[in-house]
Amino acid sequence: MNGIDLNELDEAIAKTFGEVRTAVNAHNEKSLHMYSAALRALVELRREVTPN
Repeated sequence: MNGIDLNELDEAIAKTFGEVRTAVNAHNEKSLHMYSAALRALVELRREVTPN
């Protein structure tokens, strides 16, 4: 895929993981579901754009 900066994608994954951790610590179920879904999507995107 053209146009995806892997460094920026990795930063987004790291930031989203931090948000998941924050949601867990705050016992915020709504945020946990939202950020978990976002993290799964970002990880899947990373998998798709990673060269074999």
